[in-house]
Amino acid sequence: MRDVEPLPLSPGLRCVAVIPACDELETIGRTLASLVVPDDCAAMVVVNHPEGADSRVKRSSFELLGRLRAGWSPCRNLHWIDAPDLRGGVGEARKLGMDAVVASQRADMLEQTILASLDADTVAERDYFPEILAEFGRTPEIAALTIPFRHQPGETPEEELAIRRYEAYLERYVTKLREAGSPYAFQTVGSAFAVRLDAYVRAGGMRVRRGGEDFYFLQATAKVGTVATGRKVLVHPSARPSDRVPFGTGPAVRKLMAGERLSEISDAAFSHLGVLLTLAAAPAGLDDAELLMGKLDPCFRAFLKEEGFPAVWPKILANTPKRAGARLAAFHLWFDGLRTLRCLHRFDRQQAEKPVI
Repeated sequence: MRDVEPLPLSPGLRCVAVIPACDELETIGRTLASLVVPDDCAAMVVVNHPEGADSRVKRSSFELLGRLRAGWSPCRNLHWIDAPDLRGGVGEARKLGMDAVVASQRADMLEQTILASLDADTVAERDYFPEILAEFGRTPEIAALTIPFRHQPGETPEEELAIRRYEAYLERYVTKLREAGSPYAFQTVGSAFAVRLDAYVRAGGMRVRRGGEDFYFLQATAKVGTVATGRKVLVHPSARPSDRVPFGTGPAVRKLMAGERLSEISDAAFSHLGVLLTLAAAPAGLDDAELLMGKLDPCFRAFLKEEGFPAVWPKILANTPKRAGARLAAFHLWFDGLRTLRCLHRFDRQQAEKPVI
């Protein structure tokens, strides 16, 4: 566990925003200044750079730490962790900060504390902390909250067009999942979610990945509780193109600005997903794996077979309580957000490979 500076976090905090910062000297001041931090909340910056980073990136970390240790504090209740030479990318940085928050709070109070995930190039609305706490207060049964966002304006007309197209792309995917009946119909953006500490622990903590850590973590959280969507735009991530992570906003904006298209999933794929999820939700829909698969599109049937569904489902059934809804819940644990995405892409690839007659 890395040390928290300048002092350990106080127990009893209601919400802590964890902010990885890697080579973000130009943007983090604006991020921190946008945070209006109440007395019972805090901000935690994880100053990091990857193992083998070049000297310029290392100097950026050194300079940011120097400013912080010299008393630079654009917001109240600011803490930080010095985390050089990370191997696990932004996922490891998020995990270090979030795990430090867990360690600082009393075990019997984890349900009362919220972890918020933010980025060092993201601007928050002034009511960021109060609104997050209000959302969890209105729906105390939820495990996590995805926060509505709108990216900052692009620096050029081309960048502005690209970021709005990317936002529409993200929103369409979630909307289509929701229409199909998927419990994984929520955004997975690292700068735009919050989670209860107890759900964070039950979900196994933040994933250590160089990209996509938000997707995998929120998928795991959806398996231990409900992931809800907030009512109000509270964060404004950067619109800048970049290649710092293998996928996400930066690479998508670069691709769109280069005239390339994003890989949109077809309406037909979502329609067949809806058929699968409707059949699974029927009273006897999950009694027999082979019977269920026989009612599906051949591509969906082949996907389930390749994933081992006919073999694994009887074993899952044998260990599933007979109460109402338990089988469907077990199915969604198996047919999770990742399998859903892979199945949809598999359908579209197969359709594209069909010969034109």
